[in-house]
Amino acid sequence: MSDDFIWVTDKETGESYPIHYNDIEESLLPQIFTPVGGFCYSAESFIRLPLSQVPFFLGGWLPRQGKMEIYGQPKSGKSFLALQLARCIGVGEDFVGMPTNKAKVLYLQFELGARVLQERMQNTGRDYSNVYVGTTFSMKLDTPTGQGMLIEALAATEPKVLILDPFYKILQGDENESQDVQVVIDFLDSMIDQFECSVVIMHHPGKDLSKGGRGSSVLGDWVDSYIEMRRIRGENGEHRVKLTPKLLRHSEIPPEPLEAIMGGDFEFWVDGQAGRTIYDKLSRFFVEKKDEEVSIQEILAQGFGQRKATHDAINTLLAQGKATRVRRGVYKWLSAGLTITRAV
Repeated sequence: MSDDFIWVTDKETGESYPIHYNDIEESLLPQIFTPVGGFCYSAESFIRLPLSQVPFFLGGWLPRQGKMEIYGQPKSGKSFLALQLARCIGVGEDFVGMPTNKAKVLYLQFELGARVLQERMQNTGRDYSNVYVGTTFSMKLDTPTGQGMLIEALAATEPKVLILDPFYKILQGDENESQDVQVVIDFLDSMIDQFECSVVIMHHPGKDLSKGGRGSSVLGDWVDSYIEMRRIRGENGEHRVKLTPKLLRHSEIPPEPLEAIMGGDFEFWVDGQAGRTIYDKLSRFFVEKKDEEVSIQEILAQGFGQRKATHDAINTLLAQGKATRVRRGVYKWLSAGLTITRAV
């Protein structure tokens, strides 16, 4: 009989009969195709395993149970980008024009204090559903204590994507020494196995950005995707960056880099992107009005979005000191609000 069938036995009658694999309930297949030696399968069994239909969490850049490194100059906006990536994957929203697959995310920040990180998230006025965040300055992944901290966090949050920002802060050893870096990536490999998650590393470059992330080359050799983030001059002084894949193991490298501009909500978007935030649209509306007073009725008439979301965006601008309430239901833009907080 064909290998596409298996024999099963009816418990009541004791009779055996063949069933085609296609007729077996998918949830039962893992019970039929059990590994040998802990994690190995026969080739015939492996090709029939019901694996996830989500091969990438981000376009062709971040594969399931994969590794991605984004490296960029100081003040290019790496941490803003990392936080935006976490949010977009968490809610399943496009990330600077690239599709995402919705998944739970854990974003760990090792340079910013909790209050600074909270303020950045509040300033975006965005939804962070399905995202966990944490800040610590003591998690060194080449030490048993630091490894235990990450294991505890992963076990509690069970993310499918882990973002570590930045790399040098999770290393007690020397990032230029391959044996020191290898300890960290070996541990992260074990976390990928244990928790079935993908890992994103935010990293600094050496003195020459074109030569990639600083330190030992074993980190760059380890990842599936290697992305350069370069700040470029904007025509009107805006914060503009260029994202250039230097390596994509599982997809074709695009012919042109991806260019993005930071909006008033401190998130990046591509020119002409339809999904600008209510916050960004409202900010531009206020700027165009210059010193004019604007009523809430006039704002709502622009159709920026739902009433509650529009009010939330107004409250964010007020909290940031970019706009002021002249009187009940009437607002005015402040010129001081044009100052953009320096990116990290």
